[in-house]
Amino acid sequence: MLLDGYKPVIILALTAVTWYCWRSLSVRIEPGEPPILKPTIPYIGHLIGLARDQTSYMDKLMQQSQVLAKYPVPIGTLPMINNKAYIINSPLLIQSALRSKDLSYDPFIQDSSEKLFALADPSTMKIFRAPGTLEKPALMDEFNKEMHGSMLGEHLHKMNRVALLGIAASVNKIGEAFEAKSLYRWIRSVMTIATTDSLLGSHNPIKADPTLVDFLWDYEGGVTSLLMGIPKYWAPKGYEGRAAVQGALIKYYEAKYDLESDVAEMTKMRAKVFRKHGITDAETARLEIGFLHVAVSNTIPTCFWHLSFIASSPALTASIRDELIAITTINTLDSGKKEAVIDNSRFLSDCPVFVSAYRETIRQISSLVIFRRIMQDTTISDGNSNYLLKGGKDVAIAVGVSHMNPANWGSNVAQFDAERFLHEKGMGKERVPTKAYFPFSGGKHLCPGMHFAFTEILGTSAPLVLGFDIEAIDGTTLKVPKIGRSTMAEAVTKPEGEGLEMGAKFTKRKGWQGVTWRFTLA
Repeated sequence: MLLDGYKPVIILALTAVTWYCWRSLSVRIEPGEPPILKPTIPYIGHLIGLARDQTSYMDKLMQQSQVLAKYPVPIGTLPMINNKAYIINSPLLIQSALRSKDLSYDPFIQDSSEKLFALADPSTMKIFRAPGTLEKPALMDEFNKEMHGSMLGEHLHKMNRVALLGIAASVNKIGEAFEAKSLYRWIRSVMTIATTDSLLGSHNPIKADPTLVDFLWDYEGGVTSLLMGIPKYWAPKGYEGRAAVQGALIKYYEAKYDLESDVAEMTKMRAKVFRKHGITDAETARLEIGFLHVAVSNTIPTCFWHLSFIASSPALTASIRDELIAITTINTLDSGKKEAVIDNSRFLSDCPVFVSAYRETIRQISSLVIFRRIMQDTTISDGNSNYLLKGGKDVAIAVGVSHMNPANWGSNVAQFDAERFLHEKGMGKERVPTKAYFPFSGGKHLCPGMHFAFTEILGTSAPLVLGFDIEAIDGTTLKVPKIGRSTMAEAVTKPEGEGLEMGAKFTKRKGWQGVTWRFTLA
């Protein structure tokens, strides 16, 4: 009863607080901005969904929009407390965004470096964030300028040669029969050594101490935890893996092994730019664990899935073998033994099904979400509609959604079709996948290692498919494990559970016993 006289005041106060919160937390869009995709929980629903579901939340958003609008919206605005971000699903809008000079990935690199690499020198991040001048470009600008050239021409051939030599050596160790208790881990070990050899040369610390292979992958698996700042005692593997690999790399860079002639030009270029901008060798080593992470984290799972898809289909295996035998020369050595020489330069020209299966593998397993910061107000267009993107906001480009959208690929979108990327299969020029297919990001941040990844993945699969019968451990046909979705820090999904533990039995095919393997290395 005592409060009755204050009811109007209380109601007025609550109304004022409610109005203030609504004004502070509500996200408004300007004319021309993408439509709002409302979260199931006001203000925080999208944040919870992204943290909990990672890249699969992008699929859920598109499914939600399809229920509401009868089709996936091409682009939307995600309200998050008192901020907002954009999500792009349409292939044409993705292309427009990736071409825009007003969208940049550099701020994400700068924002994440301290957490990912445990940098010890405060001046390192100051160097990363320093604006460029006419006399001295910003560090990231110089990287972007030099990066692609260091992975082309003879520089690329040099990396291919080293990696394929390592892969051939590993395949030749198999002998007449071999059982991999975990197919994925076996491929991971073989390709991690081959890849890091090609980057770091004869003083490769990962090869010198093979225990670092697992430590590198412990770091890879802990990247999401590190980015989120989860304490070490909750996610120790990522922290411990990072410390072990960085310790070995510090010795490598402080000894200036990166200057040796057998080191990849990409590795030399990166260290040269770091030193030029005043970053110490120890800090360079801490940063370069990220370089190794990028080099192995997507290529190796892709090879696992590619080989699994081929081995699971006897008809596809037979078709690809026909292509591979046509680019393989059998030599008789002085010892009387036979050597199979695969002309790796002819994969693209003479192995259309093999290459199409590789591309279809990427389409199936890609969960890639490309993040960009909008540096200033800009407009993107699909040719029919224009959309305003506000400066200072972030864009999430949902490549994985584009790759699995029936509107882009037809009703069999979920099915693995090894011949999907063959022009003669009736795709038509309008359906050639360049319009809806983004396997290696895009724009100025297009992956410079895509040609190397192509050769390494096909080079690993080729002798195994051509020279061996690949079966499950019990002798049955190998089955493709369930394909899930990845974390935000990954571009492709890795096998989990039964898929991770799936073994494989390799047995030399009749007529191929005693044959060793080599590549032309052209």
